[in-house]
Amino acid sequence: MSHATTDTSTDRLRVALHHEITAVAARELERALLEQSRPPMGMYVHPSSAEDAAVQRAVRTICQEARRLDLQAEKLIIGIKQAWSQLASVRTRHLGDRDGDVLREVVSSSIEVFFESKDAASRVILD
Repeated sequence: MSHATTDTSTDRLRVALHHEITAVAARELERALLEQSRPPMGMYVHPSSAEDAAVQRAVRTICQEARRLDLQAEKLIIGIKQAWSQLASVRTRHLGDRDGDVLREVVSSSIEVFFESKDAASRVILD
């Protein structure tokens, strides 16, 4: 009986952590998306440095929260992608055709930042 209770508690914790990272990702990505300027129809324009900085701030905040929650990288990426899907209307208004490119950048940057910080933390512990 206690094994079933432990499994249920673990599942609840896992679900709660998933909801938490998804909520943080949705909040931070929405903030970054609101700073994006949608290019004119059919035009591809490179994002400004301010737009890039907004995305990078969001990525860093999301990764900090994932580390605080002691999540695996896979759970981080799942949370980001679920948050991204929740922001469909904001993405349409602010990104237009850049949508896929920005998501790829967010995912790639998140992986880099997540592991860069873990590597830095391990070096501090070893020093």
